[in-house]
Amino acid sequence: MTVAHPTILDVAREQVLERGEGLGEEQVLAVLQLPDEALAESLALAHEVRLRWCGPEVEVEGIVSVKTGGCPEDCHFCSQSGRFETPVRAARLDIPSLVEAARQTAQTGATEFCIVAAVRGPDERLMAQVRDGIAAIRAAVDINIACSLGILTAEQARQLEVMGVHRYNHNLETARSHFPRVVTTHSWEERWATLQLVREHGMEVCCGAIIGMGETLAQRAELAAQLAALDPHEVPMNFLDPGRGPRWPTSRWSRPRTPCARSPPSAWRCRAPSCASPGAAS
Repeated sequence: MTVAHPTILDVAREQVLERGEGLGEEQVLAVLQLPDEALAESLALAHEVRLRWCGPEVEVEGIVSVKTGGCPEDCHFCSQSGRFETPVRAARLDIPSLVEAARQTAQTGATEFCIVAAVRGPDERLMAQVRDGIAAIRAAVDINIACSLGILTAEQARQLEVMGVHRYNHNLETARSHFPRVVTTHSWEERWATLQLVREHGMEVCCGAIIGMGETLAQRAELAAQLAALDPHEVPMNFLDPGRGPRWPTSRWSRPRTPCARSPPSAWRCRAPSCASPGAAS
């Protein structure tokens, strides 16, 4: 008599859906390695986990760039890096335009408005602009304010806390072991340190990644474990479109080999069942 052994999705259903206990790194890898015919089942399970541990609600957020292009960092996925030939040109947004963008975002029903900047980290000029912008938005619009301003010092994190920033976005982008192939002008550890400062200063942590930058399936599982260890409030999951940014050699980015490999959100959901994934309004 043949005894049927439980599949990784059977394990996930009991462990994650019923107990709310995320999969370990090796288990996440097993999900990513599932064959084509398991894709529909893995996505359905991820949806069940979301409904069970997060509920059906969706939080809508809006973002606007207060400083676009001309970034000194060499993030190879980013069209805003000043080190590569891209169509993006450096530009700044003034305070009235920032307030209008926040007003339009609120009118969509969004509850969060994120001010982002293409920088390594904020200088005094940018911090002053953000401070004035937040004050002007608060005087005109009822909406939570988030920021994404790159790598922070402890003093800058304290200032953002005083300004009343609700949430801070700073993505790990990829697994620690793969990061040096993607960025060389700063380290994965610097990003991690900024995220710890954000939490220490009472802001919610929004931290995600980009899939498809040449990482292996094992590194995707590694990334999922690292994000879970961070325990962010939100995890934005992005997918590289190599035709829309800096020229990225074909060998440096990955065409996933199976549907389950193409769908890391299902594996991520089973790693962190109660973590939110934001939706963008603008």
